Amino acid sequence: MGSDENQPNYVDEGITLFRQRMFKEAAEKLEKAIDLAPENISLWNLHAQALASTGDYEEALKSMEVAVALDDSNFLNWQLKGTILMRQGDLEESKKAIDKSLELNKSSVIYVLRGQVDYNLQNYEEALGFFEEALNRDPDNPLANQMKGLVLFIKGKHGEAIPFIEKALTVGRSESLEKILKECRKRAGSG
Repeated sequence: MGSDENQPNYVDEGITLFRQRMFKEAAEKLEKAIDLAPENISLWNLHAQALASTGDYEEALKSMEVAVALDDSNFLNWQLKGTILMRQGDLEESKKAIDKSLELNKSSVIYVLRGQVDYNLQNYEEALGFFEEALNRDPDNPLANQMKGLVLFIKGKHGEAIPFIEKALTVGRSESLEKILKECRKRAGSG
């Protein structure tokens, strides 16, 4: 049977809805696309992201379990699973998934994500190590700079925090980060 050019393209429709931040509708279109291509890991990943964006972490994790079952050597599957678990508040399970992702791909993004788990657990020394490794791999990573600056601020190392917060602010204005920078300068005696 040939392809019908009048047949809806659920993938394109789902992606369009996702970009429009219509996550529930995007998830519904992506479910239809998955019905047509159940082995497509990218569809499962995008479906999980759409569901997580609606706050439905349980269903999002079910989609990620399918993606992991289809390819457990795909670092992105583990990274997304870890991110969803972190958003859900299950930090210990998030740590396990992100550690698996790091075994498969040592990118600065994954190091930042792993550091964020420890930051949320208030394990600041461990978090700092992950943010530093992310910066070793990509010194311009704005989130790694921001997070390292925040950890240094929390640890009372205000002068050391300043260049990292300044660098994070070069990519965009953040009122809360600007307040922290101002406080760092005040406490460090440089502003």
